[in-house]
Formats: sequence, structure tokens, C-alpha cells
Amino acid sequence: MITLEGVAARRPPLTLARLTLSWGPGVHALVGAATDGGPLLLELIAGRARLRAGKLRVLDAGPSDPRVRRQLAWVTLQPPLPEALRVAEVLSMASTLRGEPPGDPALRLTALGVESLADRRVSTLAPEEARAVALAEALTSRAVRVLLLEEPLAGVDPRAAARVPELLHARGREGCAVLVATASLRDAGDVADDHLLLRAGAIVGRASSLDELTGFSPEGARVRILASDPRALLAALAREVEVEAIAQRDASVVARGPDVAALAAAVGRAVVASGVDVTEMRIEPPSLDEARAAAAGIASATYDAAYARTRAALGTAARDPS
Repeated sequence: MITLEGVAARRPPLTLARLTLSWGPGVHALVGAATDGGPLLLELIAGRARLRAGKLRVLDAGPSDPRVRRQLAWVTLQPPLPEALRVAEVLSMASTLRGEPPGDPALRLTALGVESLADRRVSTLAPEEARAVALAEALTSRAVRVLLLEEPLAGVDPRAAARVPELLHARGREGCAVLVATASLRDAGDVADDHLLLRAGAIVGRASSLDELTGFSPEGARVRILASDPRALLAALAREVEVEAIAQRDASVVARGPDVAALAAAVGRAVVASGVDVTEMRIEPPSLDEARAAAAGIASATYDAAYARTRAALGTAARDPS
């Protein structure tokens, strides 16, 4: 549905390297800061930025093709909604442009819990409410087959934010290609089926799950536990050999270890031993910098191993008289 062949672009000071990628149905994340190129890549796919090299196809056509434009939704951090219209009128106008029946605007907004905005003028909306309206239009349009979203869980009405992940996954299951640009590893893990780590316009790593994202961390895996008695849990965790470090953050405890499975088992034993009540326990993804550093280390180790094998093979060939 989306294919890039040797795509390069530049917006000073950022340069996108020659990228060859493809995405089909599902939810896909571009993970990196804005300066790493995710938002620029979305602009290219939306036909709003120029290529310097390569080929880009969306739904088997160029991104500026009118047929593609009707089936593509691009939601930025500050969506450009017509301020003179009411929200219901904006949704109806968007349906007309997409060539689909308008439907009930209030019902479409209900999908994100913001139906109360239907009669409001766009000029009266807070930025978070405007984002919710733009997301509702993109996520509830039956004509849309490609969704491009910049930070879908940031700067959006809280009523909508809680519903966005499931709606994105639902559209992916329905055959849409959803591409998300985010600087948050946690958000990428919540909304996407696969993840592409970007740094300075180049690909530095890939992952298909939150567990793999956690595994990128050079500091090991981390688990956060919200417990009734953090001090008692800290004492029990201190006796577990698989736990390399522990810290208390407000009412929660963070434990670190070299392996996710071993760490989870150690936390479970500590919870039982301390007798505390646990209200939440989750894997903590690494920071973006940790993921980048680990991905770079993986690439370096792969190169070193290939180099060593090549040298060994050449040495064997040189010693072989045949």
C-alpha cells in the first residue's frame, strides 16, 4: 500500500537517507524525535513535501493523485481545520471531498467520546479538541485506506486519547495502512504492530513488539510495580539475585535486571514474600536514547562478526594449496 525505493529528502538541517521500505495493512510506528525524520516522512507520503531522489507509491499511484488524496488522512499536531465552520459541518464537508455518505457527525465523534463538540465552532475549540475532531474524521471515514498520524496520543483531548489505540488497531485489521510518527517508545508499543527506529534520517533498528523494544535497552529490562507497601516490596526485591537495581518512584517501585523473563519471575517471588497488594505491574520501555544506542551497538556487533568471518575465510583460502 505504501512503498519507498531509494527515497531521499531534505529539510535543513535534516536529510532523509535513501530509504527503501514498504508497509501494508496494520499499524506501523516510526520511532524517533521530530528531527530524526518521522514527520517529514509522513509529509512525503501525504504528498506535501518534495522528494530529492527515489520513488514513492501510495495505493499504487503517486501521493498527489486525486484518487489517493481522497483515501488518505494526515493528522498533524496542529490540524488545519476551517475555523468559520462548526464541527459537524467540517465532518460533512470532509465526507463530500472524500466522495462518501456524510453519516451522523455526532455518531462519528462518539467513537472518540467527543460528541459534545458537534455544534461547536472550530474557532472556539482548544488545540486538544481540534486534534480529537481531526482524529475522529480520519478514524471513522470509510473511504480512508491510509492514515498518517503524528504523535496520536499527545496533545489530544483525554476523552479521545484513551480510545485511540484500539481504534487504530481496528482500522489496521480492516485493511488500512496506519503509519504513526512518535518520539515515545511507550506510545509506539501501545498503538503499533511493528516499529522502525530512526536517527538523523536513517534506520537504526527494527522491532515487532514491546518486549523487543525493551530488549533494546543496554541497561537491561525494567519492571514498574505499583504496590500497597513500596518499602516492603523494596526489601523483598533486594534479596533477589536476578534484580540488579531497584528504586522507589512515589508509590511505585522500579526493578531492573538483565532478562525480562527472569526479572518478572523475581518480581513475582518478591510480591509473594512481601505480602503486598499489587494494583499495576508493567514492563518499562527504554528511553529513546537507550534504544538508539543499543540498536547502534547491535549493528556494530553484526558488522564486527561478519568482518571476523570474512577474515577467517580468506585466511583459510590462503592456506589451502588447492
